[in-house]
Amino acid sequence: MAHHSDITSDIDSDVFDSDDDDNEEFTTFRGPWFNVVDPSSFIMPDPDFQEETGPVNFDPGMSSLEFFMKFLQHDQHDIVDILVRETNRYADQEISRRSRPPMILGPHSRFRDWYPVTREEMLAFMGIVLSMGVVKKPTYESYWESNTRAWSMETPNFSQIMARNRFQAILQFLHCNDNTTAAEPGEIGYDPLHKISPIIEFFNETFSRNYKLNRDVCVDERIVGFKGRHQLKQYISNKKAHRWGIKLWVLSDSTSGYTHHINVYKGRRNERRSPNGQGYQAVMDLMEPHFYKEHHVTFDSFFTSPRLVYDLLDKDTHSTGTVIKSRKDMPSSFKNPAMQRGDVNVKTRAGVMAVQWADRRVVSLLTTTGSARQIQTTNGKGREVSIPAIIDTYNLTMGGVDLGDQLILQFEPQFKSLKMWRKLLFHSLVTAAVNAYICYRDSFIVQHKMDHLKFHQQLCQELIGGFRQGSRNRQLRLIPVQHRTLARLSERHFPSKIPDGKRKRCAVCAGHGGEFRKTRIQWWCEDCRVGLCVEGCFRKFHTRINFEA
Repeated sequence: MAHHSDITSDIDSDVFDSDDDDNEEFTTFRGPWFNVVDPSSFIMPDPDFQEETGPVNFDPGMSSLEFFMKFLQHDQHDIVDILVRETNRYADQEISRRSRPPMILGPHSRFRDWYPVTREEMLAFMGIVLSMGVVKKPTYESYWESNTRAWSMETPNFSQIMARNRFQAILQFLHCNDNTTAAEPGEIGYDPLHKISPIIEFFNETFSRNYKLNRDVCVDERIVGFKGRHQLKQYISNKKAHRWGIKLWVLSDSTSGYTHHINVYKGRRNERRSPNGQGYQAVMDLMEPHFYKEHHVTFDSFFTSPRLVYDLLDKDTHSTGTVIKSRKDMPSSFKNPAMQRGDVNVKTRAGVMAVQWADRRVVSLLTTTGSARQIQTTNGKGREVSIPAIIDTYNLTMGGVDLGDQLILQFEPQFKSLKMWRKLLFHSLVTAAVNAYICYRDSFIVQHKMDHLKFHQQLCQELIGGFRQGSRNRQLRLIPVQHRTLARLSERHFPSKIPDGKRKRCAVCAGHGGEFRKTRIQWWCEDCRVGLCVEGCFRKFHTRINFEA
């Protein structure tokens, strides 16, 4: 490996670019760009990274819910409690507002049925929302539909856990912050993310506490899909999953895809302007807590500039990124290259290497580590190809955010919403669930591990727990016979008294018009919604196909 003292043997000090007058002060400080005579032997130093890495603060034998709750709690604070408090506060404010003239609540308004949400109910609500990412349906209401002609598409467990009207009421009043403390546009302290800011800050804190980044990290954009009207909505054409939505700057671990920090882009009018550009500021803000640790951060051409690479290097942080060849202070020979496929042009200056490689098109990179020597690798079509080593490094370390995106999109509920902050809230919950899975997967490796789907399913079940306050109003007769028989004979059933002192006919002994045809009893099977005598009839109904015989 060539160290700084060996660089002079690998470069031609008599040949350098002299077109750096665009930034005279910057060039005087850093010096000129030199040609690298032999790229195969010119090697930049590797980062001396010695930090602890991976998941922290987890114990063996923890359940999926315990992993997840590590991201919802810290320092006596709890996101569930925040949601419960602010949801009840907003419900009281809104009901009070709508109860005053001229907005008088109607006699059948759902607002009249509202009662404060509890912690157990909020956990069940979150479990239902996360379950909707596994069981995909077009609308919220469709999870509670009972369609006799398409009974195979029904999801009866949702209605057992929580009534549709109650779920929609919680969804309508769901809140994360007190509206009365929000500053108006134009006032000092105005924040377009006031409704969701406490949750974003909370998750950033727990994300960083529960995972120590590896040496290689990456910074990239992420889009939370949203097509409603909002000043923060962006359009990014190269994002396949969501082109319209809210833009996030994300710092991720390159190996695992763990989302370590999120900054929501607030638009030019609401963010401080950096003289070095938006991409520069995004990277510096995300990497600031990790300076002087010898991390290696990778980013794409939107962020990369010589100024950024040097400022990171001054803070003992290595970097690699594709770069637009016309960026300020780039070598002049990069701007109009005359290269054939496979050609490599390498230059160096003050600890930074600039590489230009001709493949199907010309690619330019800046880096402070690695080499431009040719190596053999396999492309996407399975063919052996020869590429510069730094290109391979870039391909291996740049995919952290995209890997996280893939895991998030697997089980992220996709519903239209007019409220931007609600999309961010659900996205943050799914991101926390994905981070919990990554920590579960990467800690205590010797244990048998569930895959992502099973972990997510178990998490949803544990969030819901024993909460059952749904309304199963449909009668058993509305369900096709073959489906009804299967449930009646295979599921667990228990006798209970009919609520409100009501009585029903026994489905077994009063069904033939005999001596008990007018008898009404107070016991029933709540799941089957039929009256049954406790002695004999209950067992016969649930064990015989022809219970009427």
